[in-house]
Amino acid sequence: MTDLRVNVLGPVRAWRGEAEIDLGPARRRALFAMLAANANRPVTRGELIRALWGGSVPRAAAGNVYTYVSGLRRSLGTAGGRLLSGRAGYTLRLEPGALDADRFVSLCEAAEAPAAAGRPGEAVALLDEALALWHGDAYANVAALFAELDRHRLAELRIAAAERRARLILDGGCDESPIADLTALVRDHPLHEPFHELLMRALHRAGRGTEALDVYHAARRVLADELGVEPGTAMRELQSRILTESGPTAAVAVVARPVAPRRRRLVGRDGELELLRGLLGQAREGRSAIVWIEGEPGIGKSALLDAALHEARTLGLRVARGVAEELSSRIPLHVMRAALGEEAVPHDEPGAALDRVLAHVRRLTAAGPLVLAVERLQWADEASLLAWERLAALTRWLPLLLVATTRPEPGRRDLARLRRGVATRDGHLIRLAPLPRADIEQIFGTAVGVPPGATLRSLAPLTGGNPLYARELVSGLVAEDGVRVVDGLAEVDARADGMPRSLVDTVRASLDHLSPGAREALRYAALLGDEFAVADLAAVTGRTPFDLMADLEEAVAATVLVGAGRELAFRQPVLRRALAGSIPAALRPTLHRYAAQALADNGSAAARVAGHLLAGPPEVDDWQVGWLVAHSEELFRQAPGPARELFRRALASGRCAPEQRETLAAFLDGLGG
Repeated sequence: MTDLRVNVLGPVRAWRGEAEIDLGPARRRALFAMLAANANRPVTRGELIRALWGGSVPRAAAGNVYTYVSGLRRSLGTAGGRLLSGRAGYTLRLEPGALDADRFVSLCEAAEAPAAAGRPGEAVALLDEALALWHGDAYANVAALFAELDRHRLAELRIAAAERRARLILDGGCDESPIADLTALVRDHPLHEPFHELLMRALHRAGRGTEALDVYHAARRVLADELGVEPGTAMRELQSRILTESGPTAAVAVVARPVAPRRRRLVGRDGELELLRGLLGQAREGRSAIVWIEGEPGIGKSALLDAALHEARTLGLRVARGVAEELSSRIPLHVMRAALGEEAVPHDEPGAALDRVLAHVRRLTAAGPLVLAVERLQWADEASLLAWERLAALTRWLPLLLVATTRPEPGRRDLARLRRGVATRDGHLIRLAPLPRADIEQIFGTAVGVPPGATLRSLAPLTGGNPLYARELVSGLVAEDGVRVVDGLAEVDARADGMPRSLVDTVRASLDHLSPGAREALRYAALLGDEFAVADLAAVTGRTPFDLMADLEEAVAATVLVGAGRELAFRQPVLRRALAGSIPAALRPTLHRYAAQALADNGSAAARVAGHLLAGPPEVDDWQVGWLVAHSEELFRQAPGPARELFRRALASGRCAPEQRETLAAFLDGLGG
């Protein structure tokens, strides 16, 4: 047979020898891509139909698949014999290395041997060959669910290969400089922290320490703004090493006045900002107050604080601002010293250092009112929390406006104590609620640059009122060419998925502060749907409701879950999508099948069990046939759509006994076949 080569690392293309093959219109090309991605194994007609049409399957889907296959055989010409059909489905036969994605993976794996043997140059050459196979995003001209999933998998492998290449160059002492490549990678993948770290290392090695520190600060802003996290250990240690090599900096005796970061225009929060304006006016007159601002990641705590501190400076008030960092939570008074510009002052023993901070605040307030703000108090070290508590007590005598921002941290008794202290001292507790839909639509318009149209506005509920999710949703759609301007309005392209991968990744990262047990329980809950009963979750996880109680209470306290009558519900649809998406795609059908039987054994509604059977593997077993027969009348009344598909599957499986076949066939006839 004639050689057949297929590329999916970019637009899907195929060649017969040196001649490129016309793969035809979009769905025929998508079918070919599905077969190529699963080369040398049968793909069932059901798998192809789900891949091409998802949940909106036309009546003629099976016939269309046959037509597409016939058209592909004609296009393949002398290579048409490689597209086989049989009882198990359709198979595309490809020789080893004929698929560029397979060659890419093989080259990356081959690079490990010379790397381990101390031959970095040889390993880099293999990775260069692998990366050169890419010509854009994988499956760039295919819009189908399977392509989206495999596109993400391959993109992760591409990022890993680029990162491995840069590390080999830096660690192996290669003459090549990766600075230009890493700069481009940081631009294209701003949330992939290792690229920032490697660029810092490359610049530092080149004697450009100042630029390396600039990279650190830029990365910190991006990670904080988009994910609500601090740079990791590697970046922190590298920054410290660069600073140490640069020599000590002079101590300062006044409040640090860092250059204010670029501020996004605050959308909504009119009531909260008006309250803060009033407190700033009182502070200017020498009156003190305490403010505690809390809310979920991305809800706008920093944006509200930015707006308030901008007005404070406009009023001529002195401002001290510190941002607590997760990795510095064991450094005594780190955030307080940073806020007051005392990082360069030698460290005393903790008690003396605390007294020094308090004395410094007294000196500053003796000269006039002071606004002292601590962001992300949940990451502050123990001594800084004690200092904040002592300063809260001092607001009775000092002209001090003391502000903290934090996210809900279930189980943190120290934060709960500080919060209660704010209330008992007549302070102000501001709990940032989700933004209303009109504000989210305004964020959409600002992000795109034109007013949002009806299709873009319809996506507002996906954000759950979270401004970070709103910006990420729009920027992800724009990056994926999913937004177009029609008559002056931004509309979502009909081919766009509506849930960009970047948004799902951002949401998933925002859940990292939950305990492993809570995250695991939520992943199973995500399989059950937007709403679920605790008893159903217990049945699926194999745990008792009492065992689940602490994890679910943590999720409720973190506002991931909310009450919905007798059930619990995900507060935002995107939260459930992100958690469900964290389960490997190949595992999800099996888990849905397991959930169906567990829910059935627990006495759940037939419609709910049927939903999981539909999401499970297409193969039908004896238990499923028996359950369908036993609940056929209930399904007929309550869930005719799922019932029709499940009855068809069972009848086509060959597993029905004569009386079972008669029952299911009768109900299927009643549903119109």
